[in-house]
Amino acid sequence: MPRSLSPERKAALFDAALKLFAENGAANTLTADIAREAGVAAGTLFLYFPTKQALINELMLKLAREQAERVTALLDPRLSARESFSAIWNTTLNWFQENPHAFLYIQQMRDSILITPETVEESNRTFAYYYTAIQKAREEGVLKPYPVELIGGMLYQDMVAVMILIRMTPDPAQQAAYIQQGFDIYWNGIAREAQEAA
Repeated sequence: MPRSLSPERKAALFDAALKLFAENGAANTLTADIAREAGVAAGTLFLYFPTKQALINELMLKLAREQAERVTALLDPRLSARESFSAIWNTTLNWFQENPHAFLYIQQMRDSILITPETVEESNRTFAYYYTAIQKAREEGVLKPYPVELIGGMLYQDMVAVMILIRMTPDPAQQAAYIQQGFDIYWNGIAREAQEAA
């Protein structure tokens, strides 16, 4: 009879891997280190993830889904395009602040050869709300005529720039100011002027 796998143990392995990958880099972290951090035998990890690559990929997808769930829960079709972008911006940065290891891991994995193309494609699907917000803004006529990929890519990269600044700033009031200022810079860069949109 096959051994049943414990969801708690799998969660502990995810947590241990995330911590070590964020602190040491995925390439520099051994599976034995992950097992030790999770408090399990080295061979136990392979019952849950057949390879280190499988763990790297599954962890990336887990984090993408968690982040997407947080953002989509706050998006409402009645929001204006600007309000939708603001919700995505604020919620993503709040999630990154609450999950600093996730932020570091995602940064490390983004554009990395350490995750498979299939994982990249699947994680990109979880962020469809970016493109829904862009489409909404296009329908409202409030965006400059930039390529969708550029608007979406700059949204993410601008959030990363703000997050890096926030991580160096201990004052919560200053962090909140950077979040708002960063959004203003981003929005003003992609939005048409009022008279241009009219």
